[in-house]
Amino acid sequence: MRRTTAAALVAALAAGLGLVAPAGAAAPTTELQPQRLDRGPDQAVAHVEDFDFVAGDLKVDLVGRVVRVIGASGDGWIVGTDRRRVVRIGPDGSTLTLLRKVDVTLTTLSEDGSRLVTLDHSARRRTAVQTFSALDGSAGPERTFDGYPEVVTADARQVLVRHDGRLVRWRTGPDRVRLVTRRLSALASIEHDLLETYTKDPYLGGCVRMVRLSDLTQTVWRSCSDRVVALSPDGTRMLTFGILVDGLGPGEIDLREVGGKRLATWTTNWFGGWQWETPDAVLLQVNGQRRSSVVRCMLDACENATDPEPVQVP
Repeated sequence: MRRTTAAALVAALAAGLGLVAPAGAAAPTTELQPQRLDRGPDQAVAHVEDFDFVAGDLKVDLVGRVVRVIGASGDGWIVGTDRRRVVRIGPDGSTLTLLRKVDVTLTTLSEDGSRLVTLDHSARRRTAVQTFSALDGSAGPERTFDGYPEVVTADARQVLVRHDGRLVRWRTGPDRVRLVTRRLSALASIEHDLLETYTKDPYLGGCVRMVRLSDLTQTVWRSCSDRVVALSPDGTRMLTFGILVDGLGPGEIDLREVGGKRLATWTTNWFGGWQWETPDAVLLQVNGQRRSSVVRCMLDACENATDPEPVQVP
């Protein structure tokens, strides 16, 4: 299989495919059908292949099947397995079990990759939000919330928790909780000072507001038709699709600047997933009319990053 670094890929695509649009040019719309696309390099980001962990030329077969890449941490990666374990994988393929008997789908890696945050629902109607080192699994601060809180994001000093219809900030050092907002909220980034909120329930006519986390009165972007589903690693771009889209996945995804300017639109039968390979390149799980694959796009320059396979509707 062909592989390349993300940096080399970006440089090659940018040079060879003319990715800088002329000033004032309309944002392109590209229909993605894997059988019509050229095969490019394999995806550069860490991912799961046949329940094994793969990152570039590194492939690790763990005891138990890898079900989720939780994220990158320093020069390694954090993954969750079907045996309810959270494992750290080193750049040489070495492994270290950090956590056992946890719900890996409810395990969050902090934005700086330094700590893990988990939820323990063992107490009746109360949930412990627990923190651990992402380096060696050692336990850190813990706090109990009523009901079933949701961890939105975290960094080395704080955890944003959606709890009882509110978004709160738990500062783990002084063990202090403060209200952020009572509005409906979604995606957030502490590093990039961004928070996605809703004016009210979108099924009742609510709109999306992207605001500054440090100043919720400062609106960065507003839309009554689309919602934000991912921010680029450098915080300058975002992926959006229909505010009420549900079910299998959207048939259309927009790439925008954080301020809202549309840069590109991609369409297909339905998208099963999306993530950033670099701040400029997006990986899309494309399910076309006949074939599915992971497709790499930089504006309207798109190519297959995996071999196309027959579409299988879940």
